[in-house]
Amino acid sequence: MKKLTILGVALALGSFGCDSSSGGGGSGGTAGTGGSGGAGSQAVSIQFAAKVGADDFVCGDTYDNLGVTDASMQVSDFRFYVQDFELKNANGDYVAVTLDTAETIWQLENVVLLDFEDGCTDLGNEPMNTVVTGTVPEGTYDGLRFKMGVPFEINHENPATAPPPMNLTSMQWNWQGGYKFLRIDSGTFSMTDWRMHLGSTGCDGDPVSGGTTACSSPNRVNVDLATFDPAADTVVADFAALVDGSDVSANQPETPVGCMSGPMDGDCEPLFESLGLAFGETPAGAQSFFSVE
Repeated sequence: MKKLTILGVALALGSFGCDSSSGGGGSGGTAGTGGSGGAGSQAVSIQFAAKVGADDFVCGDTYDNLGVTDASMQVSDFRFYVQDFELKNANGDYVAVTLDTAETIWQLENVVLLDFEDGCTDLGNEPMNTVVTGTVPEGTYDGLRFKMGVPFEINHENPATAPPPMNLTSMQWNWQGGYKFLRIDSGTFSMTDWRMHLGSTGCDGDPVSGGTTACSSPNRVNVDLATFDPAADTVVADFAALVDGSDVSANQPETPVGCMSGPMDGDCEPLFESLGLAFGETPAGAQSFFSVE
């Protein structure tokens, strides 16, 4: 059996087995009355997909024509946290999605882990999750917005005591620094393999006197999809779009290969631009990592 990085293996395996949202399950992207919402509310499923250009992401596959040098890369990890889901109703108002949290290890309070790798390396997990499920007031919806990240209130928890999906040590810098909002890795996770790990930086605080108090660069990605039908559309996260302006075959000396969100690592700048994040003196723009199909 491949190595699971979830703490509390027995609990995690039991939950994976009964979770209706793993592996792209749930209600198949539909939005209708019923589910766990009760009277006056309706169930909603928001489907996600990971792609590399026109190709679906497959853990461990090699992809070509990446970045400004048309490089090739084996991609072996593709996971991210998302939060603060809102759907746009017929009046043009955004309404919060109340996440389902019963009988799932993928969703907790206001955060969801989306996992597109299938354990093709020892640092991954065989179960996958490609859907966000919840309830909204009855109505019709045609827009979506959310953030890629983890809410500050739970971003600096200790994974040894945190419940799923916040107990993945592979998705955390350290318990004071916070979680990796996005993790994409190449190869076998060696020090020479390219990686993109996005998280908050410049975090201050003292664990003795109360933990992390603030981060100068929160690095949560705002996603606003003005046209989105939850009954028919899929949110696509595209690795090729992420690295479109990058030279993934080169690396700034004396920095990690790829980008670990370091504010002085110039390799991060084009990646942050694709995510719509400010970097150094470059202001935030529009993100291009997420789109609708």
